[in-house]
Amino acid sequence: MTKIQKIKILLITCLLSLVAVPALAAEIRVDGKNQKIKTGEQFTATIFINTEESINALEGQLAFPADLLELVEIQSGNSIVSFWIDKPKVEADKISFSGIIPGGFTGENGSILSMLFQAKKPGDGSIAIRSIKVLKNDGAGTPAEVTISDFQFSIVEGVPAVVRKKEKDREPPETFRPEIAKDESLFDGKWFLVFATQDKASGIDHYEVKESRQRIFTLFQKWVPAESPYILQDQELRSFVFVRAVDKASNKRIIQITPRNALLWYENYENWIIIIIGVLTLLLAAKKLWRKKHT
Repeated sequence: MTKIQKIKILLITCLLSLVAVPALAAEIRVDGKNQKIKTGEQFTATIFINTEESINALEGQLAFPADLLELVEIQSGNSIVSFWIDKPKVEADKISFSGIIPGGFTGENGSILSMLFQAKKPGDGSIAIRSIKVLKNDGAGTPAEVTISDFQFSIVEGVPAVVRKKEKDREPPETFRPEIAKDESLFDGKWFLVFATQDKASGIDHYEVKESRQRIFTLFQKWVPAESPYILQDQELRSFVFVRAVDKASNKRIIQITPRNALLWYENYENWIIIIIGVLTLLLAAKKLWRKKHT
């Protein structure tokens, strides 16, 4: 499936608000708090966007000198991007990413992505934005004009400052609302599930999905690793659908979707089990009363 198809899915199912705005250039910059860094020191560089026009999709690369910097961690917990089409990933000395922003974004200092680096040796370099594309929130996916600013830095010999240990993330991902959708031009017209959430502290690690026509016995079923969009196994939409979001600290949030075409009461064997247990319980109780009465 191409990126264009993925963008189309998310735009359709999330009902993005599309508002035409005047053509103004967006500014994307890489920012770090300190341009002079000591060897062995860790620092965070963040990609920010300033825009006076509404934008809802972007993609690009971030290049860094791998001989001077070691990438420790990619952080996206505070990103304005809710749906990653291609999750940020590193290849050699580049980080690639693409995603959309439901409802669009307008404003200053919108965080797209943060990277934690560690300085390896003395030298001068830059963390540079490459192949950046930004789409307007105008209903047509019109490319926006973009100006970029790279981050210049200098690494010098020295003893790095003590890095404070990050406080453990104990909060689950934010609540979210998965959507079931269908488009005849996608997945051979099959029903699919779209979902996404954020975790401000540590970021989302992965998602899992579970489908079951029985509510109680679903506890014994295994979770299936999943990415959005996810083609539903039960195309009759008679199953409960559970989506579990797991953050990088292993905190979890589970969202349940009730079936659109639920089983009739007599089709659900859980109901028959409950009825049988109830009848057996009444029979046992009646038997005890009969014995008590006749002894």
